Amino acid sequence: MYYLKIFVQSFLSLFAIMRITGMSSKNPCSVILFLILMYVFVKLHSDRVEGRIVPGDMTLSVILSALFCVFTLSAQYPVILGGMTSRLFCAAILFLTGTGLLLIYYYLSIWFLQNASGLKLTGSGYSYAWIPFLASLICLLCWSPYFLYEYPGVMTPDSINQYAQIIGAYELSNHHSVVHTALIGVFYSIGMSLTSDPHTGLALYTIAQMLFMAFVAGYVVRTLQKADVITPVVILTICFYALIPYHGAYVATIWKDIPFAGCMTLFAASLMRFLLRGSFSASADAVPKLQISEYFTLLLPYVLSGVLLCLLRSNGWYVFILLLPFILIAYRRWLKVMIPVHLVILMLALFVKYPVMHVYEIRQADYIESLSIPAQQLARVIADKNALTENETAFLSQLMDLEQVPSLYQPDVSDNIKNLIRPNSDFLESHKAAFFRTWLSIGIRYPKAYFDAYVAQTKGYWYPDVACEAGLADGIYPNEFGLVWQPVIKGSVIIKIKEILFKLPEMLPLYGLLWSMGFILWAVLMLTALCIRLNKPAGALVCLPFILLAATLCIATPVANEFRYAYAAFYALPLLVMSPFVSE
Repeated sequence: MYYLKIFVQSFLSLFAIMRITGMSSKNPCSVILFLILMYVFVKLHSDRVEGRIVPGDMTLSVILSALFCVFTLSAQYPVILGGMTSRLFCAAILFLTGTGLLLIYYYLSIWFLQNASGLKLTGSGYSYAWIPFLASLICLLCWSPYFLYEYPGVMTPDSINQYAQIIGAYELSNHHSVVHTALIGVFYSIGMSLTSDPHTGLALYTIAQMLFMAFVAGYVVRTLQKADVITPVVILTICFYALIPYHGAYVATIWKDIPFAGCMTLFAASLMRFLLRGSFSASADAVPKLQISEYFTLLLPYVLSGVLLCLLRSNGWYVFILLLPFILIAYRRWLKVMIPVHLVILMLALFVKYPVMHVYEIRQADYIESLSIPAQQLARVIADKNALTENETAFLSQLMDLEQVPSLYQPDVSDNIKNLIRPNSDFLESHKAAFFRTWLSIGIRYPKAYFDAYVAQTKGYWYPDVACEAGLADGIYPNEFGLVWQPVIKGSVIIKIKEILFKLPEMLPLYGLLWSMGFILWAVLMLTALCIRLNKPAGALVCLPFILLAATLCIATPVANEFRYAYAAFYALPLLVMSPFVSE
């Protein structure tokens, strides 16, 4: 029975791998893979592994494996089925593939939780106070070629729209965070007062953004030092920030997503510092009092990053609101500090979001922006030429020109459909309930179209093997305001070097995973599970904001596979990796 069990598990796992990868059943590599799987399962069923399994391992592994299995089947089912049409045959193939995937992910999770729990990454670290400053300086030096090449900074249509608001050509709007627009405007005004050249002001903003992101990298390094993390990890962290190409490209890009990533990382680092100072598990009387220096090194960064987290992106506000109860529950023994601190964050954010924006009559993003996924699902049904009732057709016709939908629908971008609906925004605003009734009734009849539309719109955020571009935007896009790209360093050699740097992740195994949004989400989920296994809920709390960020993207993302939307998780990666290993 033992060998039969090993054989069945190995066969089902091989079957799943072959269906997902499209490997032929006649491929001789399948024999090699089968033998490897048999060897692995024999090792996994050894006393050394099974003897260390605790009930918590099994529960966490079942949850992780179920999630990863659902993600994989959802993203890859067209490849798995390979054009089969028989429902019975399709169901059997999906069942066998799902069973094999569950086995793979379950034992992978067991192996990860057991082996990672034994790692010791703290102790004997260097605590020299100059190391974070050196880290920031190294980052700036390594990022400077990107800035000089992209001078005064990368500006896409989003950035140009904000510039137009600054100079008064467009009406102020919070569609692109007006706080971020105001920050750009401050440096634009300084540059204009110094040189009367708008490019100078934009360059000053880019430099300020680089300084801020370098400061955040240094703050992360200092936080790891406070956690007594071993020196190799600190060195790897500095190399990660300084040498990974997308960091250099993004810090020279004028998008709200970049300072948002810095603020979210700063917020997570501050949460880790609350853990390190013993504010989590100590009794109310034993919580150490704040030192004067901590008002500047802990509370001030926490408050400022929390406020900007709420203001720089609309989903940042939802992340903070959803995270707040968990923070207060976790630090319930220190409520006399945590409640006032979070009240300050809320009051400042709400003051800007409502009174300030009302006084300056700042237009908010229209309602259709929050309905990207339902709009795409409806468009998918229409594009597939599925039948609608007369009432459904009449209602949707008041929202958009149905004849244009098949030619405008793009599975991975909702802009075309939103722009088709946008002229009828008033009708949508006044008929919200009817819209959702119509959306629901159509979805009940065509669940597959809705499912396919949802997967196409979001799978880049939750499945690793999805191609996405990161840091490839160059210079200033064509515009009517006289802004032009003015590279300080240029030439074919520079272009070729950048091209090679950004093609390497497509060629190098493992390294490419550092460019995958789906893989980062899987890693954060596994790290969270590891925190729970090690009974370190405060470590899980550091990971939670990034899980919530991914959840908001899966609910309302306007663009699939947009790396910058999930960039915060990449910038905070050293903190996330270390969250299970640090202690008070």
